[in-house]
Amino acid sequence: MLFRECNIKSDEEFKAAFQKAVETFGGIDILCNNAGMFDESEWENMVSTNLVGSIRGTYLALEHMNKLKGGQGGVIINVSSLAGLGPLLTAPVYSATKHGLVGFTRSIAAAFAASDYGIRVNAICPGFVQTNLISEIKSQMGQFAHLVDARLQMREKLGVLTATEVAECILELVTDETKNGEALVIIKDSKFYVTFPTLDKSSDKP
Repeated sequence: MLFRECNIKSDEEFKAAFQKAVETFGGIDILCNNAGMFDESEWENMVSTNLVGSIRGTYLALEHMNKLKGGQGGVIINVSSLAGLGPLLTAPVYSATKHGLVGFTRSIAAAFAASDYGIRVNAICPGFVQTNLISEIKSQMGQFAHLVDARLQMREKLGVLTATEVAECILELVTDETKNGEALVIIKDSKFYVTFPTLDKSSDKP
């Protein structure tokens, strides 16, 4: 087991973390882009962390996993959110970063498959999870702090997941080789894969 502190907004530190993993374990075949923050008052930092950081991690993983360049292939899991599939009135920028991550996941999964890189990419979209991101909700909502009651009502309706429940679903996406470009939603006592509309007019599907 290896732990290494890394600022994902630093290309140099992120590259060094990947290199250390390669030196320790002989290669990389799984990446989980899990770093994230929630603070509407620091929206630019949130975009850099939640969205740009995951994009950077994915492209760095490609350098190590790409079968066309000597890699062994692998799987990447991007941790999005239920807020990445529907509007979250109390956190519009956070919601935007998570929407972007779902779109990036689906697009890059298709690009990797068409390029025969041997890399699957999926997104996991949990509801509320018992982490420090929900421990001080009102102070993190910035100019939308007056909507805190709506946020609390939503949390009460959806329930709160444990980190273990989320990890189990991440493992499902890692081990099921049929899953690529998927978004798996998890809320308390329920999970399902999202069916997205297709842009291919030649398809019989809606």
